[in-house]
Amino acid sequence: MGKTIQLLIILLGTRVSSACPEKCFCDSKLVNCRGIDLQNIPPGISPGTETLFLNRNSLIKIPPNTFGNLQNLSYLGLSNNHLCLQNYTFEPLLKLQALDLSANHLLEFQETLFGNLSNLTWLNLANNNLQRFPPMTSLAKLTYLDLSNNEITVLQETFKHLPQLETLFLNNNRLTTLPGTGFGQLFLLGVLDLSNNDLSYLPSHFFNKHRKLTDLRLDHNRFKKLTATLFSHLNNLQYLTISGNSITNFPPKLFGNLTKLLKLDFSNNSLTFLPNDFLSSLEELQVLKLSDNLIDKLAADMFKYNPKLLYLHLDRNNFSTLPVFEGLSQLEELTLSFNRLVGFPKGFADNLVKLECLQVTDNFIGQWDVEGFQNISSVLLRNNPICSDKGKAAQVQSTNIDCTKKQC
Repeated sequence: MGKTIQLLIILLGTRVSSACPEKCFCDSKLVNCRGIDLQNIPPGISPGTETLFLNRNSLIKIPPNTFGNLQNLSYLGLSNNHLCLQNYTFEPLLKLQALDLSANHLLEFQETLFGNLSNLTWLNLANNNLQRFPPMTSLAKLTYLDLSNNEITVLQETFKHLPQLETLFLNNNRLTTLPGTGFGQLFLLGVLDLSNNDLSYLPSHFFNKHRKLTDLRLDHNRFKKLTATLFSHLNNLQYLTISGNSITNFPPKLFGNLTKLLKLDFSNNSLTFLPNDFLSSLEELQVLKLSDNLIDKLAADMFKYNPKLLYLHLDRNNFSTLPVFEGLSQLEELTLSFNRLVGFPKGFADNLVKLECLQVTDNFIGQWDVEGFQNISSVLLRNNPICSDKGKAAQVQSTNIDCTKKQC
């Protein structure tokens, strides 16, 4: 009899735990109701649920106490709905750690919306229509915040109550200025994306407190110049992108303290000249992008301090000649398309012992030293005079050199 009761309890327990809202998928402590055109949050979600996906539905409102029996919830996905949020919406979710509210057309919300979410560490509000992000005094444990693709124009003391924040996305907003004190107490910030805004100036001390930054993105703003000490405290920075601005030159030693930098993207600016020593401290650099500028000369020893450089992009500049570069013994890819090159100096490729791809399409090259480049796996010469001459083209095509491809 005892064994029969035990068996019934097991079976009943199994039946209860396997309950699942209609059209949803349930597995253990996960409930997946994504993309089933829900207009209301379905009944029957198990109280033991820890992960709940309600993304890509037609939810508009969440009635009071909807989540009252889901106090174990740690992840809640509500992206791609049409939600209008009320202050009581998330009150019962004391254990919630991650909340996705992206792509909901949100215009605003009250400061108290997340009042009970003291354990929240991950918050995604991207792809909404927010014009401001109010100070959040209850989110002291937040480490990840995505506010990208909104309409935010001004930041004041917005983040001063988020001391644990490590990742902050503010790209694709309408920011014209940033608070002079930086982002207050964000000492742990590792990733900061400010790209695609309307910023034109950053104070020289702006990043002084953000010494743990490893990834900084400033692309597609309105910068015309950078202050000399802007990056002087970013000793741990590994990735720096400043493409798509209007910078004509940079002050001496701008990158002097970025000894751990792996990638530098300065493409699509208005640079006409590069100081000989502007890369002198970047011994760990692996990727350098200088495409889409107005540079016409480079010194032979420009890259002698960058022995680990793997990818060098110099396409879409004004080069008519190039020197035989020192260093670059590890270089794997060199792009020089859309310049004014008529040829290369003798011995140009001698130091490029690991070069796999040399891209020189759309130049004015009429002659080619086949033997001098025979160790390179792929040389692209499309849209050069040498490729329009049938006799020379035939000679070129018999080597590793290609007159048809655009890219390696």
